[in-house]
Amino acid sequence: MRSLFVLSLRQMFGGKKIWILAVFLSLPILLLLVILVASGFDFPEEDGFDVEGFAMSAFLYAMYPQSLCILASLLYGASLLAGEIEDKTLTYLFTRSLPRWKVLVGKYLATASALSGMLLASMSIAYVLCGLPIGPRVWFALAVTTTSACFAFTGLFCLLGLLVPRRAIPVGLIYAVVVEGILSIIPALVNELTASFYLRSLGWHLADLSVPAGAAEEFEREVVPFFAGADVQTALVALATISLVTLTVSVWTIHRREWALTEGV
Repeated sequence: MRSLFVLSLRQMFGGKKIWILAVFLSLPILLLLVILVASGFDFPEEDGFDVEGFAMSAFLYAMYPQSLCILASLLYGASLLAGEIEDKTLTYLFTRSLPRWKVLVGKYLATASALSGMLLASMSIAYVLCGLPIGPRVWFALAVTTTSACFAFTGLFCLLGLLVPRRAIPVGLIYAVVVEGILSIIPALVNELTASFYLRSLGWHLADLSVPAGAAEEFEREVVPFFAGADVQTALVALATISLVTLTVSVWTIHRREWALTEGV
């Protein structure tokens, strides 16, 4: 299991995809640098409400848990086993003494852990560039949601890569836009079936951001349910469940399916 974990990391950092991931990780940092060089951050003052902190928190959340985590997880999760088929290495992995489920879980853990670490590093740099206006609690909230997003979405896209290996990337992008983008913000029961709904709730509760004093009641009634429909415990359980269910179905798939190991995907 340990050697498989190391092998998966070597494959991640040795492939061409690492350059695409590097571009993803650089985008928010470059954007912040452009803003700082061009005009800096100029937010209106409001008594009792940190406008700058709120805006920067929203920006970092939108860039990392809501966007880059999805793209990075799709990039690597969709080819978790499909890549092994293309490289003709799946035969070697499946004929070792390790059960198939350990092969899948080992690659999943290595991929999700590595993505979490790299995205956290990028997010921390962006956080520092913001001038630290948002406090350590917001950094902690972003770190937890970023890590949770990597594990949840890697599991989702791993399953997608097994179900539709030749079209995993386009189907994954459609899923990200329609389900995690549009359906997750519809105030109905359907949004509770998305990972983004629980990630927003988790981030909101952990960050504990202040709201405008004059609009606190309206904010609580109309805005907070959108961002915080689930408490921290429910959100963590839901995200863990998404990871476990998708991994379980993936394991069931690789045990039931006959793999064409001599052909490309």
